[in-house]
Amino acid sequence: MSLSKNNNPAGGSIITRSKWTRTLGVALVLSLLFTGTVALAALPQPEQPVFVLKWGSYGTGNREFDHPYDLAVDKKGNVFVADTCNHRVQEFNSKGMFLREWGILGTGKGQFNFTMGVAVDNTGNILIADTCNDRIQKFSSEGVFLGTWGSPGVGNAQFKYPYEIAVDSSGNMYVADSGNHRIQKFTSTGAFITKWGSYGSGEGQFSYPHGVAIDNAGNVYVADYNNNRVQKFTSDGVYITQWGSRGAGNGQFRNPKGVAVDRQGNVYVGDYYNNRIQKFTSEGVFLASWGGKGAGDGQFSTPKGVAIDDSGNIYVADTGNSRVQKFRIDPTPNSYVSDSAAIVIAVAIVAAIFKKR
Repeated sequence: MSLSKNNNPAGGSIITRSKWTRTLGVALVLSLLFTGTVALAALPQPEQPVFVLKWGSYGTGNREFDHPYDLAVDKKGNVFVADTCNHRVQEFNSKGMFLREWGILGTGKGQFNFTMGVAVDNTGNILIADTCNDRIQKFSSEGVFLGTWGSPGVGNAQFKYPYEIAVDSSGNMYVADSGNHRIQKFTSTGAFITKWGSYGSGEGQFSYPHGVAIDNAGNVYVADYNNNRVQKFTSDGVYITQWGSRGAGNGQFRNPKGVAVDRQGNVYVGDYYNNRIQKFTSEGVFLASWGGKGAGDGQFSTPKGVAIDDSGNIYVADTGNSRVQKFRIDPTPNSYVSDSAAIVIAVAIVAAIFKKR
């Protein structure tokens, strides 16, 4: 018979082997539980993009597109699409229902010559990169013309094919001045602040930058098209880091065009000729990829623009298919035991140990 205590010749009591085994077992279980749950918490959770809906087809009518290059989402969830080769902007609700459109080919106010970039500022106004007119135009959310700035050239506030626009939390605007291989920064009224970049492949240099995006900390991400990489800068243009090279593997690109950042700081890149979207951390660590060449749901033909709404839904300008696709990100169940399951298992083991007396 096993006793919990034995007499000790020196006085007091000693722990028997049976109780010592139980105590050691409990300590081991609790230790494994603690270290296991900490490890589980530290593991990145796999994510799987889920197709939600699509809209658009090739044409010139409402809800039709001719190679849409970019898109943006306002705080109401409305989606503004740069219908590039139709020289206009179309607005939709989050379900793809047509709301309005404006613009025709021309050089006048409210006219465009290839709309390749669109952004929404902090007050809900719409900014358009009027690319081949070498200017930026600003409109109300209803399409009412508000202002314009820019002209062809290499000077401050001049452009050579401006491709995309991003707006920070202070309302400052960043323009990918693609043909001049630089980024220009402006106030909310279009006053020039600063610029950075030159032609090349070194740090802070560009070869036709296309996409530009801002995170919550004010950092600037640039899709460096011909250098097949993403570069990250401070809001003043100080180089921070870069990632990417030419190829089809994870973290590689074939001419990245669009770039967007979600609320958690994750970076999404329109990997143009790889016909996919890639997702990274803010430091460039690869997280996920989806797509492939085709016209089916979740497939792409040279996707460019990427936009993310306040709920985390992802909108993609599926340029070659002349349509918009919408996705959401769902956590993928993994093979690891969850924290709550681990606790249940641990309690059962401890109960079994003490039951055996």
